[in-house]
Amino acid sequence: MNLIMQPGSPLSLGQFLQSHLQDPNWREFRAAIAFVKYSGARHIIAPLAEFVKRGRVRLSVGVDFAGTTAEGLKSLIDCVGPKNEVWVYHNEIGATFHPKFFMFKGVDGSVDIAVGSGNLTEGGIFTNYEAAMAVRVDPTSKEGATVVAQAESALDAWCDVSSGLARLVDQSLIEKLLEQGYILTERQCAKLKGAKATGLPGSKAATKKPLFATASIAKPPPPPKWVTVPAFAEPGGTPAEPVIPPAAGVTGFVMTLQQTDVGVGQLSAGASRRSPEIFIPLKARDYAPLFWGWPLQFAPDTAKPGKMDRPGVKMWLGTHTIDVNMMTWPDKHDFRLRSESLRSAGNIGDILRMEKADSSIGFDYLAYIVPMGTMEHRHYLTFCVNKAAGKSEKLWGYY
Repeated sequence: MNLIMQPGSPLSLGQFLQSHLQDPNWREFRAAIAFVKYSGARHIIAPLAEFVKRGRVRLSVGVDFAGTTAEGLKSLIDCVGPKNEVWVYHNEIGATFHPKFFMFKGVDGSVDIAVGSGNLTEGGIFTNYEAAMAVRVDPTSKEGATVVAQAESALDAWCDVSSGLARLVDQSLIEKLLEQGYILTERQCAKLKGAKATGLPGSKAATKKPLFATASIAKPPPPPKWVTVPAFAEPGGTPAEPVIPPAAGVTGFVMTLQQTDVGVGQLSAGASRRSPEIFIPLKARDYAPLFWGWPLQFAPDTAKPGKMDRPGVKMWLGTHTIDVNMMTWPDKHDFRLRSESLRSAGNIGDILRMEKADSSIGFDYLAYIVPMGTMEHRHYLTFCVNKAAGKSEKLWGYY
């Protein structure tokens, strides 16, 4: 049993979460959290992304008082992937969803629970004045089994779609929550916080003298390396400018699709159809070669001198795994992905989005087609900052 009294405690809630996500004993992580912001999520999403390679994740998040941000939710669903769940729970009657409850279950049968006042914000897990209790529960004892059963019953209720109060989070839901004001972007929160802090010119809030002293607080540790903060547009505005990561740090690739990627070529009688290939600029391959496994995972094609292949690359597309052949030639000016399923999934102007995955889960990449006209397309288009050579209108980038 550990008492967490932030700040100044030997153990913070953030350290509790990080250490459990990194410990191979723990295989199930469930939580119910009133508010999630990217400031807090960024401290756990890198170890959480590693955790999901061996374990299961199911989280329930509140959206009352606009305390949760779009970037906070997006960072969670991006790193837990399609096989795990992030839910939003909200009651329109006005009863606030306010728990801060975290539970881990281990392969050895042990259960660790932390419950207290800290939300998944940087303040909540590191720098705010918070209190929590971290307890190891013995599920083999009568009392322990009762506690675990009660906890799981509540957590199950907070992600029960039949109640009408819980909805599974995806990009579409995040957009709806933004549009209807349930959540804000990080930029909107900063503006709101600034307005509350300074007040209107000439108001009492703007000229008041502080009634309390100021005490320094230790800075939180730097978060583990992860992708840049998701860029969301404010209503009627433009998306925030993304920060393009260095080549060694990329986890995702995006590219606009053109006629050569989605077309079938000549359709006249006797003419051959174009091979089902998507064309990646060589500059894109060479900017982040490790993302593609180039050149270590490629082998020479004995039938064509100089041609290099990486056959049978597993990609998760939609609801199933497909095989994709990666190939490149010395006499061509592109790098190709050959797959009929991948080529036929998109249309001109859509965005191909790829993320690296751990092959131990059955595939090497997650592949998405982001349709034109969606907010998600607008979001990922901001990362397509490089233009293909020549007259091509193709754009590409990494994140």
